[in-house]
Amino acid sequence: MMRIRTSGRRLTAAAVTVVLAATGGVVAAVPATAAPAPAAVAAGAAEESPVRFPVNAEVVGAGTTGFLTRTNVTGTAAPEYRWTRFADGSSTVLPPAALVTGGVSDVVVTGEAAEPSDNRVLTLHDMAAPSAAPVRVDLDLLGANHYFSGAVGSTLVVLVDDEEAGPWKPHLVTVEDGRPVARPVTGLPDTICDLNVSAYATGTAVLDCGLGMNEPRSRAVVDLATAAVVSAHPNGYRMPESAVSATHVAWEESDGRTAWVQAARIGSAESRRIETNGFWDDGLQLLGGWLAYGEPSRIDEGQDTYGGTAPRAPRPYVARSLDTGEKVPLLTHYSSAVPAPDGSLLVRGGGPAAGEGLYRVAPGADGRPAAALVAPTGQATAVTLLGTTAPTALTGAQLAGGVGMTWDLSRGDVFAWVTLVHTRTGQRQQWPVVTAPAASAPHTVSWHWNGKELTHPEATRPALNGEYTWELQALPDDGIGPELRATGRFTVTRPAGAHDYDDNGTADVFVRDTSGGLALVGTQPAPAGDNLAHAGAWKVGTGWQIYDRVESAGNVAGTPAPDTLARDTAGDLWLYQGTGDGAKPLSGRTRVGTGWGIYQHIAGGSDLTGDGRADLLATDKASGLWLYPGTGNATAPLGPRKQIGTGWGIYNQLTATGDLAGASAGDLLARDADGVLWLYLGKGDGTFAPRARLGAGWNAYTDLVGIGDGNGDGRADLLAANGKAYFYAGTGDWSAPFKPVKANDVLPADLGYNTAF
Repeated sequence: MMRIRTSGRRLTAAAVTVVLAATGGVVAAVPATAAPAPAAVAAGAAEESPVRFPVNAEVVGAGTTGFLTRTNVTGTAAPEYRWTRFADGSSTVLPPAALVTGGVSDVVVTGEAAEPSDNRVLTLHDMAAPSAAPVRVDLDLLGANHYFSGAVGSTLVVLVDDEEAGPWKPHLVTVEDGRPVARPVTGLPDTICDLNVSAYATGTAVLDCGLGMNEPRSRAVVDLATAAVVSAHPNGYRMPESAVSATHVAWEESDGRTAWVQAARIGSAESRRIETNGFWDDGLQLLGGWLAYGEPSRIDEGQDTYGGTAPRAPRPYVARSLDTGEKVPLLTHYSSAVPAPDGSLLVRGGGPAAGEGLYRVAPGADGRPAAALVAPTGQATAVTLLGTTAPTALTGAQLAGGVGMTWDLSRGDVFAWVTLVHTRTGQRQQWPVVTAPAASAPHTVSWHWNGKELTHPEATRPALNGEYTWELQALPDDGIGPELRATGRFTVTRPAGAHDYDDNGTADVFVRDTSGGLALVGTQPAPAGDNLAHAGAWKVGTGWQIYDRVESAGNVAGTPAPDTLARDTAGDLWLYQGTGDGAKPLSGRTRVGTGWGIYQHIAGGSDLTGDGRADLLATDKASGLWLYPGTGNATAPLGPRKQIGTGWGIYNQLTATGDLAGASAGDLLARDADGVLWLYLGKGDGTFAPRARLGAGWNAYTDLVGIGDGNGDGRADLLAANGKAYFYAGTGDWSAPFKPVKANDVLPADLGYNTAF
């Protein structure tokens, strides 16, 4: 047998397994005479209400003596349903139930099954009479074909599957002399109708009709006292949002692209369109001839970066006149709203004047709706930043293992994100912030940055040097309260590296292919062992086949970034200044010398004179060794040459390594024709100590590159290449300057290079 599911939004909780503390008293019927509405505290007034609204809860029902709340829960936790009394603020937690519903009445209906139609026995609790016993309504007394749909106060709406009258006809069930009595709703169209559980007022409910396939749709307003339809209105799309008052009915409409509200007077066939920018959640209510709703608001871009649930951004609660279109702001934000028996609205929300809590929205002295605080939560509306441990400066060593940051907030019940931006490049990433504070710091949220670059959430390369800005965004986790945006900045600084072309503290290597294409290859310390790991390679230039010598020269032009020198076949020497930008690591070329065709080998990158600037060495065809001191001047980066040796024609490769052997000056490696490698220790005055033999077999490599500190241990290292890459970690000991060689994938074969420098 088909079971009709209630259309529209429910005040009930699906699959609730409530573990509650106390049981409220219950009786069968609503009091015959409604009590007067409780006095409200005007927004901003100094008087403090004795009634408190539960923290982290929503209002889901309202009667004459109090209101019903449901706690917001996540995961498998069960919500708590609580009735709070206007008179003195006392409250009662309802007994365990899978279904809890109520509205415009002190009566709350509970059932053992989460799906309304699965409940055969309903229990009515009269919260106005706590000492009274609950009343049980057994639908089987009416027949097995009666299925519970919802309740408005003590009136139950059931759907009856009748072979003669037709399927799924709404009936109203009340308790008379202890037994349930069902009355069919008259005046309905000959179609399937069901209760819209979001639209009700005192003595009135809305039925959604046309629930079957290809049936014409309409909204039917039913008088609960007479069980008769008093107003019917056709509608298009089957949209859940509806509202009703003593004078008007309204419902959401859509054409599949946009949404709006259609509104009509009770009993009138005419309706008018009200533009409201669409609805995406609860909140549509009627206050007489005023439409009240939460204005749609954005979800900040990037807040759901990691697939988690982003909270709803705060939405103002407003009222709009159905007659004039005038809009009146009521609250700066809201999360739930229900009608009250006296025709007013109870809204969970807040504003900066009176703070967070439950507000009564009713006509003011001028006839316009106004909001007054009924039950505060005691929470501050705004999230404010009280302090932070975010750094202002970080060194490379401090950043190596990542860095923790904390923010002390005025409240800890927040969703939070931090956005980090590298100022110079615009690289950015956003991460969720841990919002499960420790008991010792209940308002502190924390985040640990791994110290990696911001190109991708899973990036492994170290972060760039330079200035960073952070922005913390925090929203109360119940969606109530304005968003906090706090910002700060810090800098990351590391000593300039001779081969750090992208300014992230790690060594980089240029490679040139046979067609003259230039690529920059990034490296980083390998996770384990004295080795390097590949960290990406990208094209950075073309046309480099015009040069027969190219050399990473260190900082010879005065900027922190390393520079490159290249000699063309005409013997002209060209300077490419480093930019520190890995995407474009070299600026345009400048000619800085002529007649350099006399030299066979060029080596740069070491400070040989002890003045803090990189110098250049060259051997001429007469076997002389010449020193060109670096000047730090971009227009003339090399000073006058000085001969510092003879007999250097025996070497077929020179490699300046920086401080390889632990002394105060740069050192030099030289390989002879037999493949023997020799170490020349720099004295710091532009000369070298006598050579020391390191070993044979080095002619297996086409290139030897002094990359500086590649593995992050503070010592200069060596990269050797022959179509593959081999790493020699430095020891700092001149007598044995290298650890055992390690092969790696730093220079992949698909780069097709024939020169590395």
